[in-house]
Amino acid sequence: MSKLEAAPEHAEAFKALAHLSRLQVFFTLVRARREMAVGEIQDAVEIPGPTLSHHLDLLRRAGLVESRKEERFIYYSVRRDTVSTLCRLLTACC
Repeated sequence: MSKLEAAPEHAEAFKALAHLSRLQVFFTLVRARREMAVGEIQDAVEIPGPTLSHHLDLLRRAGLVESRKEERFIYYSVRRDTVSTLCRLLTACC
């Protein structure tokens, strides 16, 4: 296994998670273990639509979630590869 080292994209991911609403959105997606439509996420976290869109965009740009559009719906899911790397980074010294 290659040596794990922190990189700028890791700092951006942790920065994106350093907000209570984004953390709640992220945990909702992690617990779902599947894609969720924006409306489902909104029902789960009770965040207004425009604010939720902002948070989802920040999580997407940080590489924590991915999205796809199908007709008029947008679905989000966790990028498990990125999350696994972040977990390994956090536990590497333990």
